Amino acid sequence: MEDQEYTIDLMEVVEIISENRKPIAKITGGFIVLAILYLLIASPVYESEALLRIKQQQGLGQSLLDVATGGNVQMSQQQMSTYAEILKSRGVVVPVIEATEEEKDGKYPDYERYVASNITTSPFKNTEILQLKVKGKSPGQAQKANQLLVETFLLRMNELSRVEQTATKNFLQNRTDAAKQDLDKAETALQDYKIANKILTPSDSSKLFLDRIALAEKEAAVNRIEMGTAQAKLNAANSILGGEGRNIADNRTVQAYNTQLAKLESERISYLDKYTEKHPRMIELNDQIAELKTKIAEETRKVAALQAPSDNLVHQRLVAEKFQSEGELIVARQKAAILEEVIGQNNRDLEQLPAVEKGYIKVARDAQVANELYVMLAKRLEESKVAEVMQPNNVQVVDEPTLPERPIFPRKGRTLALAALLGLLLSSAFTVVRELMNRTIRTEDDVKNYLALPVMGAIPDEASMNRAMTKQKEIEDKEPGFMSKVRYFIWKK
Repeated sequence: MEDQEYTIDLMEVVEIISENRKPIAKITGGFIVLAILYLLIASPVYESEALLRIKQQQGLGQSLLDVATGGNVQMSQQQMSTYAEILKSRGVVVPVIEATEEEKDGKYPDYERYVASNITTSPFKNTEILQLKVKGKSPGQAQKANQLLVETFLLRMNELSRVEQTATKNFLQNRTDAAKQDLDKAETALQDYKIANKILTPSDSSKLFLDRIALAEKEAAVNRIEMGTAQAKLNAANSILGGEGRNIADNRTVQAYNTQLAKLESERISYLDKYTEKHPRMIELNDQIAELKTKIAEETRKVAALQAPSDNLVHQRLVAEKFQSEGELIVARQKAAILEEVIGQNNRDLEQLPAVEKGYIKVARDAQVANELYVMLAKRLEESKVAEVMQPNNVQVVDEPTLPERPIFPRKGRTLALAALLGLLLSSAFTVVRELMNRTIRTEDDVKNYLALPVMGAIPDEASMNRAMTKQKEIEDKEPGFMSKVRYFIWKK
């Protein structure tokens, strides 16, 4: 059997729709009625908006949130997404749920479902702006939930940033108190020794020797402070990470940098009894040490980004803090060993001096070192207190959460329009398909197409005859129009 081609006459489709306009209108009206019932039953949903600015990090800072970001690192889309994920984290969202949602059967709404359906974060391309949208059952609830979410997010970021500052401040506070007591004892001992031995002004040789050994003692004391501070930072990072992240000693590049840094520190220590800090060689060494520390910090940041347990920026910074503290401990321990040798040699030289001069240098050394150490600790303690109370400014609220004026769902006009359009399309499509699928023979063409028989004649049905006669009569009774009169006049001529 040969394939037959079937064509659909658009005029026939229009005629079918025209003949069935009443059923189509009824079906469309039914859809509109259903839409109205839905609008009466559906609960309105409101949405509050807020804008946050995630500022680009400005170099390697001392706070926990500044450790892993280099000064030339651009704020990437991944970093913006990371902040968005922190904002939607369980520790930030759960307090908001408990404060704004009602309990049902003793349970609050599920966290995962609440985040998926109620919270939306959208970073604006090529900007530092993050848009936050929160939905609620009422305008007040949406605004309150958004406000609490922003506040809880900022508090969480502050808590993470203050972990290091608090640990450092507590360590420096204890060391400052102890240094103050040591200073008081050393100054009392020096004064008593001067009175007992009737020393008014020490000799020039005693002053030079005192400066030499005091400088080494001061370096050793500072190194002990640095070692303790690094250990406090490491303990704080480990307490949060729970052992995550490999040891920095596993990285050969950082290990080589630390070894080179220890050598430079050793060379600098060997010059303490020869040059002052303003000597060209000491200035050169200090510049080399500062440059090498910058390289170590940059390499540490890269290693942390690779070894962090996730793409979470806070995790990366915690791992970087752990690695940086480990490197500082390695260098500080090597410096301690070298300084111990220098101090040992100074003590042996001190034993060669006369008894009175030797005793004076010892008590004067203790007083001088204790004074410099206390001044340094007091300054660092004040800096740590300021850093602890300061709010991190890398997250700023640009626009406070808005109070929505109208619901975003359901939208009445759009819903009614869609219901009418859907009803019209579906009813029309159903009517046309039903008519086209009807195989009843109604015209001469149907006889030719379906039966393949010649048509000898056609007897119209009574309804068709009546319609045709009525139409013809309307045409005849109708007064000729202007165009008809013009054509008649031309034809007559």
